[in-house]
Amino acid sequence: MPPTDAMTEENARQLINARLLASIVESSDDAIISKSLDGIIQSWNAAAERMFGYTAAQAVGRHISLLIPADRANEEERIMIRLRAGERVEHFDTVRVRSDGQQVPVSLTISPIRDAGGQIVMASKIVRDITQRQAAEDVRRRSEQSLADFFENANVCLHWVGPDGIILRANRAELELLGHPSEEYIGHHIAEFHADQPAIEAILTCLTRGDTLIDYPARLRCKNGSIRDVLINSSVLREDGEFIHTRCITRDVTTQRRAEQGLRESEERYRAATAAVSDIIWTNNAEGLMEGEQRGWSDFTGQSREEYQGYGWSKAVHPDDGQPTVNAWNRAVAEKRVFVFEHRIRRHDGQWRHCLIRAVPILNADGKIREWVGVHTDITERKRDEEQLQQLAADLSEADRRKDEFLATLAHELRNPLAPIRTGLQLMKLAGGQPTTLEQARSMMERQLAQMVRLVDDLMDVSRVSRGTLTLRKERIPLAAVLNGAVETSRPLIDQMGHELTVSIPKQPLIVDADLTRLTQVFSNLLNNAAKYSDRSSRIQLIVEHQGRGVAVTVKDTGIGIAADQLSRIFEMFTQVDRSLEKSQGGLGIGLTLAQRLVEMHGGSVEAHSEGPGKGSEFVVRLPVVVEVLRSEGSGTELEQRIQTSRRILVVDDNRDGADSLSEMLRVMGNDTRTAYDGQEGVDVAAEFRPDVVMMDIGLPKLNGYDACRHIREQPWGKGVVLIAVTGWGQEDDRRRSHLAGFDHHMVKPVDPEVLTKMLAGLDVGDEYQLSKRAAPDPATSFASGS
Repeated sequence: MPPTDAMTEENARQLINARLLASIVESSDDAIISKSLDGIIQSWNAAAERMFGYTAAQAVGRHISLLIPADRANEEERIMIRLRAGERVEHFDTVRVRSDGQQVPVSLTISPIRDAGGQIVMASKIVRDITQRQAAEDVRRRSEQSLADFFENANVCLHWVGPDGIILRANRAELELLGHPSEEYIGHHIAEFHADQPAIEAILTCLTRGDTLIDYPARLRCKNGSIRDVLINSSVLREDGEFIHTRCITRDVTTQRRAEQGLRESEERYRAATAAVSDIIWTNNAEGLMEGEQRGWSDFTGQSREEYQGYGWSKAVHPDDGQPTVNAWNRAVAEKRVFVFEHRIRRHDGQWRHCLIRAVPILNADGKIREWVGVHTDITERKRDEEQLQQLAADLSEADRRKDEFLATLAHELRNPLAPIRTGLQLMKLAGGQPTTLEQARSMMERQLAQMVRLVDDLMDVSRVSRGTLTLRKERIPLAAVLNGAVETSRPLIDQMGHELTVSIPKQPLIVDADLTRLTQVFSNLLNNAAKYSDRSSRIQLIVEHQGRGVAVTVKDTGIGIAADQLSRIFEMFTQVDRSLEKSQGGLGIGLTLAQRLVEMHGGSVEAHSEGPGKGSEFVVRLPVVVEVLRSEGSGTELEQRIQTSRRILVVDDNRDGADSLSEMLRVMGNDTRTAYDGQEGVDVAAEFRPDVVMMDIGLPKLNGYDACRHIREQPWGKGVVLIAVTGWGQEDDRRRSHLAGFDHHMVKPVDPEVLTKMLAGLDVGDEYQLSKRAAPDPATSFASGS
């Protein structure tokens, strides 16, 4: 059937509408995309091309997943379920992917498209780029968060108050100032926290009217009852002319108020002090010239006010001190620094008095001197006392030096007779039934004993020179005996308190050189403290650990502990310990001080540890142990191992008894020995005898031990000789000098035969050994006194 005019007109309208719709779609700033129900893109406008980077030719016919990130793949299925149900999806915020992989935040509006029969056949999607919108929202959120953070974390105190006086909001600084948690402050009336009724009434009136406050003084009551002086500043927030709330800043001026009050009181005290002291107090102008009345100057010097004005005061200064005083004063004025000087001033009675001047410049805000305030103090008596003290100190120092010299000499002289006595005893052990040797040793010991008795008598005459308040009677004793005695002493208190005491001691015997009574006192003191300062039925541990050449004894409890600030002072005499360390038995007293001194006198140390109050205490005593050669059963007093050596040994000593007895003992031990009685003879005998070992005294006639040692070392045959200094001088400097002279070892008289035997057995005589020993001496062979 041919078309009618009506049909032609309808088709024309549809064509126009279609073209209009296409124009709208193409010109839209939003991407407009149509897709089939299975997700195939059907149309793609210019905005879609700009937004996603795909041309229409590249996008149409491809699946919509082209634009969907992998982590959002399930979004499309959920959207299609809603579309097939006829639902329109509006303002769905998500992200989509451009052709270059960049993700774009978008808002989707998706509508179902129906055919003439009403069936849903397609979907229309409008995609809007919301990058700028999200950026603006992020800025707004950050701004709001920043404002909230500023309010909460500001160093100034902030709070908001409603028209009715109820606190609406408060920051951390405000709450900390008053000491209230937020629930005790926010929602409460401000009158609850003000200490002055008139002030709060005035503030409430201002709030009601919506007035502002500028540095309004008030006094706030804190939770702990203290009062804080504050200044309040406020501003009113209004919306559409309506009063919403008042924002307040609270400034704490308590410290300032107290400082001002303190300054007033200080000024009053200063005025009172200046009236009370006997010193001369004066003021000078910026140039340092006296002006006006000076308190006490006329009374002291006899000068009138007119006489001391300007530099007139200098006429009262001693002629020898006048110009130095003026020069020093001018330098202080020029440098604006505190002036401190001593000079002599003529008193009104004509006497020259030593005075100490101290003057302080007072500066203006611009840093210039406004005036000087100074004090003259008469120190004549103090100077006299200082001079007497200096003379006394010099006298004491000289007396102390002489005492040290005397004691060193006395020690040396005592060691000389002790050496042959000890050697004689060992010789008598080794001689067996040889009557000649025994008689020789006995006769020598009698002579040396008589000499030592004379020395001791001399010592008694001068004992006051070096007498101490405490003397140790040391002997070599098992540490276990010391600890057993301490436990026995402390056991009644430990049992009385119901404590459990555990003791851990190594099976290996540990020998200490100690005063049994005094060392027992140390550990019983520590055990008593552990018992006293622990709650009933606590645990106390006594632990002994062998550590190298020493031993550590630990007394550990689970008691009240020691605060960190007390640990460093716990051993000080008369230290006031924290009250938390006190029990009904009394404070720590001086027991720990005494324990520390006794341990140090034994060559040890003591230290305290604690993790804090209520966490127990631990005291560790460290002592040196005596290394002894073990004795086998049935050996009596003889060495467990009598090391038989076969060495050529030369003994050089001007004490004939000492040299002969030591040489004889070494001979009995199986060595080939020679003796010499002065340094030169020692060098000559050594050149002939070619010894393996030379034991030489230092203080020798004709040629001292140092020079004799150097002479032997200079000989080709002397480089491999073991040279041992045997002397009564045992100070560190003496050992250093013997080492520098070429000696390999330094032994102090009297020589311990056991140590000597052990050392000789361990020698490896030869050039390589000697050179290495002299390059790096072994401290273990630099034997202490008595070794």
